[in-house]
Amino acid sequence: MTPYRVEQILDRDPPRLRVLFVVFLTLVPIFAVWRTAVVNWDVWYGPLAWAAEMFAVVTTTIFVVSLRHSTRPVPRTVDLPVMSSVDILVPTVNEPLPVLEPTVIGALRVRGVRDVIVLDDGDRAEIRAMAARLGARYLPRTSSEGAKAGNLNHGLRITDAEFVITLDADHIPLPEFIERTLGYFDDPGVAVVQSPQSFYNTESFTFRRRGGSDSAWHEQEMFYGGVQPTKNSTNSAIYTGTSAMLRQSALDSVGGFAEDTSTEDIHTSMRMHAHGWKSVYLEEPLAYGLEVDNLRQYYGTRRRWAIGSLHLLLRHADSPLRIRGLTIHQRLNYLSAMVAHFQGLNRMLYLIIPVAALTTGVAQVRGPYAIYGFAFLAFTVFSIYTVVRFGRGHYHLLHSEAFAVADTLPMLAALPAALFGERQFGVTQKRGLRTADARLKWAYRIFTLVELSALGFAVTRLVQGEHVVIAAWAAASLAISTGYAVFFLIGMERYERRLVTPWYTHLEPEQLYRRIASGPDREHVPA
Repeated sequence: MTPYRVEQILDRDPPRLRVLFVVFLTLVPIFAVWRTAVVNWDVWYGPLAWAAEMFAVVTTTIFVVSLRHSTRPVPRTVDLPVMSSVDILVPTVNEPLPVLEPTVIGALRVRGVRDVIVLDDGDRAEIRAMAARLGARYLPRTSSEGAKAGNLNHGLRITDAEFVITLDADHIPLPEFIERTLGYFDDPGVAVVQSPQSFYNTESFTFRRRGGSDSAWHEQEMFYGGVQPTKNSTNSAIYTGTSAMLRQSALDSVGGFAEDTSTEDIHTSMRMHAHGWKSVYLEEPLAYGLEVDNLRQYYGTRRRWAIGSLHLLLRHADSPLRIRGLTIHQRLNYLSAMVAHFQGLNRMLYLIIPVAALTTGVAQVRGPYAIYGFAFLAFTVFSIYTVVRFGRGHYHLLHSEAFAVADTLPMLAALPAALFGERQFGVTQKRGLRTADARLKWAYRIFTLVELSALGFAVTRLVQGEHVVIAAWAAASLAISTGYAVFFLIGMERYERRLVTPWYTHLEPEQLYRRIASGPDREHVPA
């Protein structure tokens, strides 16, 4: 009998999307060759402008190519009782009891689970009592070495389960978690089945209402709804740390969860792929957690992601630039995910270079500047349009780009730490206030003011008739990034001023679990 292998269903795209793909890939080398030929090497910002634009061209091209095919695994559910042993690991360090308890309740009620192990880095009496009261296993640590990954590895050492489910402390699993995921492990090469990170607090900071609609758009919707499904076809779906089932023998083959970077999820994922294991992305929410509540939490999370990814890329032996065993598609996918954290620096160059060109009156290119300005703006707009179309409804032209511009500050703040060795472990606090950290808000206001000032400088020169062609290009290019910065700032201010009482605020842990597991509240939460 032929052993089972995971099969994928290719989503059919309209013919115009295939035409758009061909046109984009045709224009990319033409633009790149022409742009290289017109670099002005006589001014310091000429090569910098070329490098910034080539970075954008290369990263966008890799992104679009990776989005070419969206696939879904053929559904494969299992019937209960299951023959395999499945344990659930719930790592926690300082999450409060009201956040953790609904997760443990949900984990214990996942059909087919053998054991739920609460891994407490804090060795807290109230968590120990809660685990005993509910019937979960409690495993504390006396140190926090290795942070979350070390905590998970501590759990691996005491479980002999064939499979483990990892859940963040605030992610409440649905009862059908095992039934929906275990069947794919009949393929002996599958190491991990990942589901989306989904959230029930849709009034939180990273959610925005779609225009004229009650549905909520989430800042990570493009990744979980648009990007991860396209990675199935190249065996590149990434393990993201929670809401996933893993084969313990696959983890053992790579030494467990990676402890020496702050992004242990993508690091562990890459190690498993490098060892020849498969991953499956199942675009079906199987757990619901808490998203960040304010700008401080958002900033801290994005900075930590950037530090971990850039440290892994630049300073680690497992860098996708060096690690052996990855396919070309896997290598490009991991490189794309990590190099993306240089975008903050790239956006600063896009701010500085127009001001420099206007100040000196010397363009960053040779030849007719009007032709360059038209080509640059036309290619930029066309690239954004291509990404939007291949986002298949998950990429929001305003919200996605506004949050991308907002990532400039945490990405810039992460660069020194990533380059000089800091590895920022930590956990994001949940159920916080909507307003937090006035200094950080002022940093974003100042950043937006700098963008507005640069745009005003360009418009003034244009009105005065000085360096008209350069000023027109500068005003047009700065208007795009400034508009997104202002849009984000307005959204942040409105969010903080809006008085909202979340529906789950006064619910007891048992009540919250029941609402998540069976109520209508989960139906409007995007994956």
